[in-house]
Amino acid sequence: MNITRLHMTKQLLRYAVLVKNVQRMIPNSDYYSTMTLDAFANEIFERHKTVKFQRSDLAEANIQRCTYTSDKTNLSSMSSVDLENKFMELIERNRDRDVAELLNQCKECKKLLTYATVKKLFRHYSMHGRPEKVAVIQEYCLTIDPVAYRRNGEFQHYLAKAECIRGNSDKGLSILKSCYKKYNSLRSFYRIIFRELIQDSVLNRSEASLVIFKKYVLEFSDEWSDHYPLVCFWHICWASNWFSDQMLGDELLETSDVLLGIVCEKATAFSIMALKDFNEDAVVRLLQTLLKYDLMTEYVAVLQVLFNYKLRNRDIRGCAEIIRNCEVLGVTLPSNQQGRYIKMLIDDKSQKWTKEPTKTPFKDFKLKF
Repeated sequence: MNITRLHMTKQLLRYAVLVKNVQRMIPNSDYYSTMTLDAFANEIFERHKTVKFQRSDLAEANIQRCTYTSDKTNLSSMSSVDLENKFMELIERNRDRDVAELLNQCKECKKLLTYATVKKLFRHYSMHGRPEKVAVIQEYCLTIDPVAYRRNGEFQHYLAKAECIRGNSDKGLSILKSCYKKYNSLRSFYRIIFRELIQDSVLNRSEASLVIFKKYVLEFSDEWSDHYPLVCFWHICWASNWFSDQMLGDELLETSDVLLGIVCEKATAFSIMALKDFNEDAVVRLLQTLLKYDLMTEYVAVLQVLFNYKLRNRDIRGCAEIIRNCEVLGVTLPSNQQGRYIKMLIDDKSQKWTKEPTKTPFKDFKLKF
């Protein structure tokens, strides 16, 4: 009897040890037992519930933060379209930290994003003035595709734009200047970027930025004989409705003889562009500038453009003022324009002498419903 009890006790202990080992190896399996193993079973069961709760909580947190738990296999299984959608979703929710984390994981996994996705990320953060985020994207591009990184000028123009949008115009233009000096093949592209930055600066009404831009456009003109940024800056200041911008444009003409020569050469084209936008004041200011520097040939050409605009709009008073100015200055307009002006005067007088038709009132007019 005692031998039987001893044998059953050994089997019981072996079974308990086996259950314990299995429970350690497979913690997700459910625990079933009808034996009296309270202390042993409760400890394993409580540990199993704690581990299970922690794992589910961690998985939920990872889904919310979209970090993929650094699972390279899971990240590599995502397509380029899925990654682009995920990035756009995070950007719409303003979760910039998650965007940076996901981008770093793509860099670690050597996951190649499409150029369209990278461009959208660059454009978003540069337009919102986030140079630190632009630097993260630059680091990813340098690691994944260094050839495209150098071919696109290290994407430094996005960093320059982000600095300018943020308010650091001097730093942003310094970056753009170094890129212009380093990458000769991209200079035409950098001119366009410079023009966009000038437009943003003038529209944002930043007086300090305008002074900095004036400094750099003159440097580009003097050092590299690239007058395009200078002309763009003058044109925006000239067409502006703000007096301070107009004065800055006049200062540029006084400072740069090259700019004055270009403006004289393109005066007619500038006038036509301004009149298409119904900006007569800018054309009048240009006439005053040409008269100031005694450029009568260009003055007459612009005056003809303005007179033709007045004729087309049947502005008799404006045409009369131009005729009086021509008499004072001793210049003449083409005969065809003078003939059109005389015809417009005759038509206007004939319209005044025509009798208006008499209006007979209606009688016995009633509303019927």
